[in-house]
Order: sequence, then C-alpha cells, then structure tokens
Amino acid sequence: MKIGSAVTAALCLAVLATARPAAAEETVLRAITYAPPNKVEDSMVIFKKWMDRVNAAGKGQVKVDLIGGPEVVPVPDQVNAVSKGIADIVMTFGVQAPLVPESDTTGLSDITPAEERKVGYLDLLDEAHKKINIKVIGRTSTNSGFFIFSKDPIHKLDDFRGMKIRSHSGYDPLFKMVGAVPIGMQISEIYTGLERGVVRAAPYPLFVYDMGLQDVTKYALGDGFWISHTTATYMNLRKWQSLGSEKQKILMDAQLAEEAEMGKIVEDMKAAEQAKLEKAGMIFTHLSPEEAKKWRRMANDTRFNALADKISPDQMARIKSMIVRQ
Repeated sequence: MKIGSAVTAALCLAVLATARPAAAEETVLRAITYAPPNKVEDSMVIFKKWMDRVNAAGKGQVKVDLIGGPEVVPVPDQVNAVSKGIADIVMTFGVQAPLVPESDTTGLSDITPAEERKVGYLDLLDEAHKKINIKVIGRTSTNSGFFIFSKDPIHKLDDFRGMKIRSHSGYDPLFKMVGAVPIGMQISEIYTGLERGVVRAAPYPLFVYDMGLQDVTKYALGDGFWISHTTATYMNLRKWQSLGSEKQKILMDAQLAEEAEMGKIVEDMKAAEQAKLEKAGMIFTHLSPEEAKKWRRMANDTRFNALADKISPDQMARIKSMIVRQ
C-alpha cells in the first residue's frame, strides 16, 4: 500500500482540484469510494445516505464532499491515501487487509452491524486500524453477500471443477477448494474478461446490471457467500481527532441511523436488482440446501484458514466468539 512520491503528488493535485471551497467555520471532509460515484449498488446508496444525513445535521459545521472514486485514486491506493491525509474518508472493501488482517473478517459475520457494535467487534476493528492512522466509522451494507455470475449453469459444487473464474487473493482459496481455476482480475476488467472468454464466471455482489454482466453471462448462482459483505467507511484518524466531540457525534449519529435502516434498504435493492436481471434474461440457479450450506461454510472456513498465520490465535478466538453464530 505504498505510493511513490510522484503518484502521491498527482493524487494530491487530483483531490485538491476537485474539492469544493468551504465556509469559514465549516469542516469539509473529502471522500473517495471504491466504486464510481454513479455506481448503483447497496454500499454506494447507503454511503450517500450517510453523507446526506451528515450534511443535513452538520450544516455550517461539517460536510462530506464526495470527490470521486477509482478515477481519482486507484482502489488499491485509497486506504493509504486516506491514511496519509490526501483524502479524509474512504468507503471501500478490505483492500487494507495486508496491513490490517482483521479487516478481512468483515465478510464472515453472522450478526447485524448493530450487534457487531454491541459485542465490541467494531471496537476491535477500530483498534486494529490505529496503526495505519485510520478510524473505522462503520459498515455500509449488511446481509448482502457475493454471487457467482457465469456463462454456464451451476447446480452443484462439482460444476465449478475446471471453471476459469475471475479472482483475487481473497477468493483464491475458496475457488481452489471447489476445483475452479482462479484468474486474477481487477473489477474494471470483469466485463471484458467475460466477453472475451478469458474467464467463464466472476464473483460480485448482486448489483451488476449497470456493469452489463447480463449481456456477457446467462446465469447467476443465487446462493450467496460472505453474506455480511465487506464494505465500510473509514476516516483519517488524526482528522477524526481534530473534529472535536460535536462534529464527531454528527458523523456517528448518522452512521448509527444508517445501521438501523440498512438491512431493509439492502433487502429492497436486492429484490429490485434480481428482478431487473431476470427480466434481462439472467437465470438464477441454486445448489441443494445441503450444498448451499456447505458452500457458505467453505467460504468462511477458507477465509479464516487463510488468516490463521496473520492474526494471533487469541485475537482470532476473540473475533470468532463475537461474530460466528452458525
């Protein structure tokens, strides 16, 4: 997650050029996101609702300004950019896992964001991120998960065998376990990779209509994995500390309000998205109930196993005691 001086300077110029001037007493927080600002998916909708709440409650005091997505700062560099103060806030998935491996457990939770906060899981994540000068604000989705979009139908786990599938290091152990052939690919390359046949399938949250995946795949495995999703809002720790308690409360009150509502928001959005995909011709398939449970368990087990040499046994035991219920 290191950025060279030339790249850092370029990012600074890009961020500063797009930031809007603030009123004299108002603190403007520059935000970036892993997806383009116009991307239609649950995390983006919830993050923007959080921004709206902050900006309404904090008028004249604190404002969140979304200055862009990966076109402003590449996804792999975004958390580092916020850590260094190039931007103030980032909404992303666990790209910081190499430095904060605890962040790679966010997709493995069996409980709601409100329950995670109550049992201390959010505090644990917050403490783990201090070493990279990051404050954890909170989740931006729940009960969402990841799905497999493919050119070929998947009715049983054995259908994965030999399948070339878009992947990255987080997915690799799971796909290898079911006999698929993982191929590293950025999000921006998924459509082209499927269109050209470089891969036959790709994992992604359900919200792929605006990516056009219904045009290059015919099937979706409707049994999700990593159901709690992995996106969250993070902030530069020193910037957070500089806000003072009143402005901090505005940000956290907005986050708590979103956590109370995001389950219903995600449920409604998923239903609408699936209907759009089905109308466009996509067919949702399912594993048997037994294999669906096995699929989800394998996904969680492979992620926990991959983290075994990165998180201490005591820390891992704490995390599991907090978030594993099934």
